[in-house]
Amino acid sequence: MTHPLNTLSAALFAPLVGSAFALRGAEGTALAVSLARCEEHPRATMPGGPRTAFSLELSCPAAGVPAFTGGTFLLWHETLGEIGPLYVERILPTGYGPGLAVFQIIFT
Repeated sequence: MTHPLNTLSAALFAPLVGSAFALRGAEGTALAVSLARCEEHPRATMPGGPRTAFSLELSCPAAGVPAFTGGTFLLWHETLGEIGPLYVERILPTGYGPGLAVFQIIFT
């Protein structure tokens, strides 16, 4: 199953917080991550936009994560299938425990 990007919403991902996902990069990077947060951002939504802006934060142990700050990835989940390509940015793990790598995807 594949989802067109313009149909994705926070409601699709919110029940999956804590679930296992995979990030697959074009250069062969593959990361096993879990969905740590799904947050809506109404104030960042364009007036008349088709959906409320939202973001996803995914985390995994930092050990073994290749050095990169951001790039294009496919996001995969066992019930959602493959989604993307998406731009994924590595962010500071503020509010997370030590030793974690955290990645963010923003949908506007």
